[in-house]
Amino acid sequence: VFSAISAVLCDRYGRRRIILLGFGLALPWAFVVMPLIDSGSSVGFAVAIAGIFCIFGLAYGPIGAFLPETFATRYRYTGAGMAFNLAGIVGGALPPLVAGPLVGALGSWAIGLMIAVFVLVSIACTLVLPETRGSELDNVQDDMPDEDALAAC
Repeated sequence: VFSAISAVLCDRYGRRRIILLGFGLALPWAFVVMPLIDSGSSVGFAVAIAGIFCIFGLAYGPIGAFLPETFATRYRYTGAGMAFNLAGIVGGALPPLVAGPLVGALGSWAIGLMIAVFVLVSIACTLVLPETRGSELDNVQDDMPDEDALAAC
C-alpha cells in the first residue's frame, strides 16, 4: 500500500523527494525497531515489522521510475538492472553476515546502528542523483545504431 501511495506522490512531488522522505523516516526508525523487537511483546514485534514495511515501501515505490530514468535510453535496462541486483546483493547478503557478530559483540542495538548506516549511505547516494520527474526521456530511436552499422556486424 505504501509503495503504491509513494509511487503516486512521486509523480506530483518528485521521485527524489519522496525517496528521501522514506529514508528520512527510516533513520530514526532504525533505532526504534530493535527495542520493539526485543521487547518480547508480539504487539511490539508486529509494530516493528509493519513500520519497516511501511517506511521502506514509501521509499521503494518511486525507485521503479527513478532508477531507469537516471540512465540514457541505450543503457537504461542494463543500468537499472545492475543497480537493483547489486543493491540486492549488498543489502541482502552483507547485513545477515554482519548481524550475528554485531549482536554477539555489542548487543542488538548495533543492528539499529547498521541499519542507520545503510540509510545514511542511501540518503547520500540519492542526494547525488538528479531529480528525474518531468524530464524528457530520450527517444529510443536516437540511441539505436543506424542500418549501416548493423549491416557491418
